[in-house]
Amino acid sequence: MSSQTTELTPNSNCSVTGSGDTQNTTTVVFMSPKNGTHWATLTVSQGNPAQSLAQDYGNGIVIFKRGLTTELFAQGDNGYNVLLTGKIQDNGVIYNFSGMIVYKYSGIQASSVTGEPVESAA
Repeated sequence: MSSQTTELTPNSNCSVTGSGDTQNTTTVVFMSPKNGTHWATLTVSQGNPAQSLAQDYGNGIVIFKRGLTTELFAQGDNGYNVLLTGKIQDNGVIYNFSGMIVYKYSGIQASSVTGEPVESAA
């Protein structure tokens, strides 16, 4: 499955990758600067649908605040979304997130041979 990258603040983003397994295990990596240093990683799945940062992580510019949470929500037909809730501080400004979608998986993967959608094994 492909990764999806989402800008979170002016100096941070996250990269989210689904594993394609039957539990929809999905890893969220928080980075600052954008596409740079990995400060924290959270992994969610159907068996463990919510994960939160246990402490603050970051550098002198961006702080991913304790309690920042990712949650997996099933969307039917094997699809799911991963949502972000919590706070990130960037250059002293607090950015609040409340259910921001950082990953969408429709349950259908594009075939690399024909470009036609094929059913996911997940």
